[in-house]
Amino acid sequence: MKLDPEGKKYIYVFLVIAVFCAMTQSIVGYVFCGVSVFLSIFSIYFFRDPDRKPPDDINAILSPADGLVATASEYQHPTLGKCNRIGIFMNIFDVHVNRSPIDAKVTGLEYKEGTFKHAGTEGAFENNEQMIIDLEGDGINIQVIQIAGMVARRVICRLEKGQGVKRAERIGLIRFGSRLEVFLPFDKTIISVKKGDRVVCGESSIARKI
Repeated sequence: MKLDPEGKKYIYVFLVIAVFCAMTQSIVGYVFCGVSVFLSIFSIYFFRDPDRKPPDDINAILSPADGLVATASEYQHPTLGKCNRIGIFMNIFDVHVNRSPIDAKVTGLEYKEGTFKHAGTEGAFENNEQMIIDLEGDGINIQVIQIAGMVARRVICRLEKGQGVKRAERIGLIRFGSRLEVFLPFDKTIISVKKGDRVVCGESSIARKI
């Protein structure tokens, strides 16, 4: 199973703790050993990074995350103006590797410190720690925002300004439950999902270019 590099340190740390706990040869030690082994196995599951095959449809804008569509609507963005907005909530059991929705060039990166409210709430979008990623390509400009949640306390973006990315290429990760927001030009795209839909990162179409 392919794993995101971020997960390896967690797996090793929990295994080392398990070994030391077992060496105590005590009931408490064995209990903590079992807990550490469980956490190591869970880390393998959480940081899994399956390959994804994007659809052939070049007009499809792909989901940047696995998860549940929390928002799919028009939105008046304070700087981008009228947009199509799609919010995707990732629970702790979803794959947390994020991918680019389109072939694009990274035109902007902005990290914002913030709170750690539950990622499924509107307050998370407005106030939580986040990385704002601006992409330009396929004739459109879009914005993807990685948002940390109540448990997720680290947003990992592996992009650099000026870098080129392909559709479904890995762009980062958010740890332990989180949310992504995508803003698309209203006059050049049409939303193809609705609130409550489940989407697959790098494979599901969340919108189409028009």
